[in-house]
Amino acid sequence: MFKTIWKSIFTIYILMLLIFVVIKFNGDISEIINTIQRNRDRGGSGINLVPFRTIGTYTNDISSSIPFMNIIGNIVPFIPMGFIIPMTFASQRNIIKVMFFCLLLIFSLETLQFLFFLGSFDIDDIILNQLSCTIGYLLFITYKNIFKQFVRASN
Repeated sequence: MFKTIWKSIFTIYILMLLIFVVIKFNGDISEIINTIQRNRDRGGSGINLVPFRTIGTYTNDISSSIPFMNIIGNIVPFIPMGFIIPMTFASQRNIIKVMFFCLLLIFSLETLQFLFFLGSFDIDDIILNQLSCTIGYLLFITYKNIFKQFVRASN
């Protein structure tokens, strides 16, 4: 039963990432259509393959809320991924497997965003998202250890 619940949570989580992170739906479909059209008119979405280029520009302008929101927007939504994957898939509880699975999902989301003219493909987003998954995995390990101690104490 718990497997089914966690698989449902995983599915809902991925759908929410697609809707709010990739599509960036905020209740106004016309804004999404305008973004797609604007990116098409410019010849496509941007690509950044230079690590820390975008993060560097954010740290230079930390007084503005846009860099702060972009960094938070690339960290917070992906923390659950590092927790949900090992909870959902027992075979994925090894840190290497979880990080690889996270990387595949993150890369897929960035690629979809780029291909559908919804945003740029940015290696810095991948770095921040992967860092988030690591935080989520550490939370999973903490939860697992606390749960083990709780079970031992109750026996």
